[in-house]
Amino acid sequence: MNYRRSMGDDEITPSLEAAYAVETPDENRRLYAEWASSYEETFVAAKAYRYHLHVADTLVASVRPAGPTLDVGCGTGVVGVALHERGVSEIDGVDISPEMLEQAARKGVYRQLIEADLTIGMDVADDTYAAVASAGTFTHGHLPPEPIRELIRVTMPGGRCAIGVNAAHFEDLGFAAWLEAAVEEGLIGPYELTRRKVYEGSDPDTPDDMSDIVGFSVR
Repeated sequence: MNYRRSMGDDEITPSLEAAYAVETPDENRRLYAEWASSYEETFVAAKAYRYHLHVADTLVASVRPAGPTLDVGCGTGVVGVALHERGVSEIDGVDISPEMLEQAARKGVYRQLIEADLTIGMDVADDTYAAVASAGTFTHGHLPPEPIRELIRVTMPGGRCAIGVNAAHFEDLGFAAWLEAAVEEGLIGPYELTRRKVYEGSDPDTPDDMSDIVGFSVR
C-alpha cells in the first residue's frame, strides 16, 4: 500500500494515516508538534496499542541490560515506561520531535532525552548503550533500515537490540537484506524475528497491523 504524499503547507490533522504519509523530517516535526499533547489519548488508548509492550518484553526476555538502554523514537515515553516497569533503570530517549520529548520528560523514567534526526545521526559517543529498544519508528513515512547502523554504533559490543519494524514496511524496504548484509559485515550476530500484534485487535493477516521485532547482539 502506498501512503506517500506531500503535506506541503496544508493543515495537518494528526492521525495514523498522516504519520504514514510524511516524507521529510520537517513534515515529521510538524505532525508530532500537533499530535504530542493528545497522542496517548487519540492513538495509544483509542487503538488499544500494544506494540510498546511487546518490544519491552522482547528486550528483557533476552537480556537484563547491565548499563544504559536507549529508547529510539521514544515519542511520549510509552516504551520507556514499559521498560521501567520491567526493571530497566537507566533509560535514555531519542526523538526528532521536541514536543514529544516534552511529553516523555513528564513520565519521570528517563535519565536524559535527546533531540535528533536519526537519518543524520546522534551526538552520542560510540559504545554508549548496553541495549536499544524501538517501537513505531521503523515504519511508513519514518525510518528505512539504514539508520540501524547508527544504533549499532552507539551500542556496546555484546549489547542487545530489540527493534520493531512495521511488517509491511519490513518487506517493502528490504530490511531482511539489510540485516543479512550487517551480519556478513560483522556488525551484528545472527538476528531473530518475532511477529507481534501492533494493536490488541490486530488482524494477523494484515501486515500493517503486525510488527516484526528484530532481535540481535552487536559485535
